[in-house]
Amino acid sequence: MAPYYRIRPANEEDIFFIRALELDPANQYVHCWDEDTHREKMAHPSYHYFVAEDVEEKPLGYAILTYNTPERLEWRRIIVARRGAGLGTTFMRDILKHFSKDQTLKTIRLDVYEENARARHVYASLGFRETGTDIAKVPGRTLILMEIDNT
Repeated sequence: MAPYYRIRPANEEDIFFIRALELDPANQYVHCWDEDTHREKMAHPSYHYFVAEDVEEKPLGYAILTYNTPERLEWRRIIVARRGAGLGTTFMRDILKHFSKDQTLKTIRLDVYEENARARHVYASLGFRETGTDIAKVPGRTLILMEIDNT
């Protein structure tokens, strides 16, 4: 059984929850957007926001993905409020299943800070493979590029 009740598309009412997770110091590896940026991205057709919630409709985590091209999807964010219970891994796995139905989509990519070993482990366990590195916007940090084929 999934550690959440359902996944649904996020809406503007979820922005407060999304921002609260982004601003939590425990989520040091996630970049923050302001409210206006989230509203703009939510309204854009290439962006997909999802919220995992419990049976009482309390949000437990969110994810953001965007199509760079019809064949390539970029995983921009995933944050869950409770770590260590498998919520993030299951949430991510279920979103990957959702997008696996897209016959045009060939690749899902993401980047992760090199020192974020926990996330790298989760992504690898879901089938993502490291494909290279990039210089992060934060001086002195390196991003690991990872991809998974949509098969």
